[in-house]
Amino acid sequence: MYGANVVIFEGILAFYHPEVLKMLDMKLFVDTDADVRLARRLRRDILERGRDLDGVLKQYCNMVKPAFLHYIAPSMVHADIIVPRGGDNTVAIELIVHHVHTQLQLRGFKLREKLANSYNGQPLPSSIYLLPESPQVSGLHTFIRNKDTPRDEFIFYSKRLIRLVIEYALSLLPFKEVVVETPQGYLYQGKRCSTDKICGVSILRAGETMEQAVCDVCKDIRIGKILIQTNLNTGEPELYYLRLPKDIKDYLVILMDATVATGAAAMMAIRVLLDHDVPEENIVIVSLLMAESGVHTIAYAFPQVRIVTSAVDPEINEKFYVLPGIGNFGDRYFGTEPSEEG
Repeated sequence: MYGANVVIFEGILAFYHPEVLKMLDMKLFVDTDADVRLARRLRRDILERGRDLDGVLKQYCNMVKPAFLHYIAPSMVHADIIVPRGGDNTVAIELIVHHVHTQLQLRGFKLREKLANSYNGQPLPSSIYLLPESPQVSGLHTFIRNKDTPRDEFIFYSKRLIRLVIEYALSLLPFKEVVVETPQGYLYQGKRCSTDKICGVSILRAGETMEQAVCDVCKDIRIGKILIQTNLNTGEPELYYLRLPKDIKDYLVILMDATVATGAAAMMAIRVLLDHDVPEENIVIVSLLMAESGVHTIAYAFPQVRIVTSAVDPEINEKFYVLPGIGNFGDRYFGTEPSEEG
């Protein structure tokens, strides 16, 4: 589960296993009168499955009802609430909803806020790789950080910096020694990437701006996409869309996001990749700009993931923007910044 506030575990034998019971915060047993259950079964089996009345009743009396009385009915003792009439019982449903809402408020845990205030003042982890500082890199940052830079120039200089960061990330991949023959008949001892299975995965939408640079330097690279958005009510990241190559577990994955503030979205994306059997050491997260707290968060949770960026800024504000930062990269790149009049 990624970003779920409430996880519902449902099944006729949901209360059977003691270890599962320990993990449930609220246990509900939805009960229905035996006559109603039988009527529903008769209607379903006769009308939808074409069975005869005698056959349905025989199965019900010999197998269904005894199984219910022996295995399912006794589990009612574990329930916190027994709800008669199921979905028709609006009073019980409202009570349950109110209780869940109250518990969420009492347990409220602001992940991004917690992450933003962690690891202040600590040295950067060994898993981060900063693009070597140079006048060119500083000049590109000057353009993209300047609030007065026109959109077309912002896009142009962002693309230049993205290309540099991607190239630097590729230099961290494993290489092997090879010998080739030049057109003049001489032997040249060079290097070649040890793997031809490299996959790019962008965290939408800002990460999508880095896809072209990856495609330009990695011939025929496969691209996956993960859409993670912030819940406007809770401020927490939630997974909305996922498209990954079926055999992604066999690939070295370049995970792309333009900026990383708290690291919450990046952590969720990495967790998705791990759940698709991608080894942690095969993940490289690439970003133009990161906040210190985001770097520490990712490195602490996933120490084998390599982190590549062109700059690390020290702070995050209350809206989770990196400071000094570059503003909302996606809005500036795609031209969706709110108007000053609004």
